[in-house]
Amino acid sequence: MKNLTLFIAVLLITACNPEPKAGDDTKEMKALKTALSKYTQATIDNDINSLVSFVYPKVFTIISKEKMITMLTKTFKSGKVPKVENIKHTKIEKIKKYDKGIYSIINSSMTTIIKSPRPENSEVESYLLKTLQAKLASKGTVTLDKERHLFNIQHSNKTIAINETGEWKFVGFKQAKKYINKGIFPLMLIEKLD
Repeated sequence: MKNLTLFIAVLLITACNPEPKAGDDTKEMKALKTALSKYTQATIDNDINSLVSFVYPKVFTIISKEKMITMLTKTFKSGKVPKVENIKHTKIEKIKKYDKGIYSIINSSMTTIIKSPRPENSEVESYLLKTLQAKLASKGTVTLDKERHLFNIQHSNKTIAINETGEWKFVGFKQAKKYINKGIFPLMLIEKLD
């Protein structure tokens, strides 16, 4: 369950609207930006079937598509899904070829908002704030909105956009690295992200 929650957070964090950049008008780049935009809209709308349709298919060797849909449905209904705001792409890399298709790396900055699990207890919130700040010190900035009981995490993220079959699919860099030993993500791409 912990891995699934992390996976859901990665899905939400990596679903970003691309900002057009000069010189990125190739057919492949336009298709990538269109897919990324649809992925984002599916995330905003909590359209689970569309969201899952943009996941890199080899992820389903770790968790079945049906199980992922069931878990996402349950999580969205619980209202405990982190909210992502202030998404900005700092860079969408030029599309490159590799042995199974084409890919691009998307660098983004954003704010992830998480509801406090114990809003009635300021000591617990302070402890959670310090814990989050310590764990994420090198990755982002964590603040607490005490009035609304929300943790705001400002951070950066990398997403791999992969097109092996004529359609763009997405996977978070952290997720891809986590499962590198399972051999489902192209090693060549993961090596480029270090």
